[in-house]
Amino acid sequence: MGAKVKNPRKSFMWSITFVKHPVNPYLFQKITIPEVTVEQVEHADSNRDVKTAGRIKIGNLTAEKLETTSGSDTWISDWISSCQDQFLGGGLIPSQYWETILVSQLAEDGQSILNTWTCTEVWPTKINGRSLDRAASENSIDTIEFSVGTCDKL
Repeated sequence: MGAKVKNPRKSFMWSITFVKHPVNPYLFQKITIPEVTVEQVEHADSNRDVKTAGRIKIGNLTAEKLETTSGSDTWISDWISSCQDQFLGGGLIPSQYWETILVSQLAEDGQSILNTWTCTEVWPTKINGRSLDRAASENSIDTIEFSVGTCDKL
């Protein structure tokens, strides 16, 4: 019999770092890395179309966050208000509210980094509406969607 091979890419082994915000990464239960799509452009050429790469489109990063039970937890609300204040109108210029987020996929040892995605020009674009139910027992989860300008896998 051969040696047992371990799967080094478990989906639960990851960390997230908000470069400007000292946020506990374990508050986040689940994240979805942005999808990167390259537009396909077709050009006429004799008797067939030639396909070339067009514009790049970066999807959004989605995070599910467990609501904290102690202390204030308003950093996302404060951040989204700095982008566009719903009461006062206006907001900061993009370079002031953009953030860089690092998402690292970890090996089974929990220390070694297998992959890192660097997302830049990040800002919160959507916080889900919350459903509250007296008969339910699950945790209260915020789903936060972040707009992403660039996403590079290192």
